[in-house]
Amino acid sequence: MRNNIAVAIDIGTTKIYVIIAEVDPETGRFQVLGYGTSTSSGLKKGLVVDVEQTSRDIRRAVKKAEDMAQIRVERAFIGISGKHIQSSLQHIEIFLGEEPREITEEDYNTLIQNAIDRKITRDSFILHKIAYNFKVDNGGVVKNPVGRRGRKVEADVHLITGSEKEITALKNTLLKLDIDVEEVILEPYASAKAVLTTSEKRFGTVIVDMGGGTTDICIYRNETLIYSAVIPAGGEHYTNDIAYCLQLDLETAEKLKKDFSSFSDNGENLVQIHIKNSNEKKMIELSELEEIIASRTDDLLELLGDKIGESGFSEYISNGIVFTGGSSQIARSKARAEEYFNYDIQIGIPIRTIG
Repeated sequence: MRNNIAVAIDIGTTKIYVIIAEVDPETGRFQVLGYGTSTSSGLKKGLVVDVEQTSRDIRRAVKKAEDMAQIRVERAFIGISGKHIQSSLQHIEIFLGEEPREITEEDYNTLIQNAIDRKITRDSFILHKIAYNFKVDNGGVVKNPVGRRGRKVEADVHLITGSEKEITALKNTLLKLDIDVEEVILEPYASAKAVLTTSEKRFGTVIVDMGGGTTDICIYRNETLIYSAVIPAGGEHYTNDIAYCLQLDLETAEKLKKDFSSFSDNGENLVQIHIKNSNEKKMIELSELEEIIASRTDDLLELLGDKIGESGFSEYISNGIVFTGGSSQIARSKARAEEYFNYDIQIGIPIRTIG
């Protein structure tokens, strides 16, 4: 596998996506050479419950991407989410001595290590370490303190962690396929790199990655990821609601969820569906289906609003909310978000692909 080839594997609760791309090292833009998808049936809310099944699911998606790109996958970045993801934000200070001295890379690393020592337990796996709002001797905020002189340096440190046990289980699914893991990345962090512009990151944006089992939240300000959180609900909860309320099997409910938008666009009031494993048919009132979907959307938006409020950064969100992920396409979710929030609402579109 050539050095300029990058492979990303998004391991979700309901779907697995694999992309093989050729990356331009100068611009960071990439051209997709191959992709593959498969259903994911070995995870629950982002947690591996069946390593063998997850490995088989990944193998199917990888094989499709390899066949399209004509490249053998040897290493990959993996994107993850799940209810085991944790986020902590701390303010750390270190004193350099009675006399001013130059701040070094070692001092920078000490700030982050102090945050790790204060909060991180042995069963945690550190996904991302982000330090920002540096100050030297109570001065103004600087982007990087290294090379400056002072007696004290301080910063806010954002740590994103996952369960060591769960991430090891995911890595083992790749090792079974002889694929080395280059890095484990939080899915909305990766999504932000793909869909947010520099301006959006600078002036305050929430990115909401709606997956099958979880909804992940990241807040950016001054080009820095300053907050992250996970809501243990996603697209499969819509499916469960439809199946329960309309007394349908999950497969039929999933298809109804995906097709609802086209039904509405056609102005239909009733739709006839086939019941799985039988010759029976059933008429569904679209108004009832719409009410079920809207109710779940409202619940998710309320939870999202709570998380934004809890973050303490709601006043910094100048550029609004960007929704991404497969479940962000659920019918009318954007319109309901626009009604619920006093923010600009967008559906994220990748900005760096060239093919």
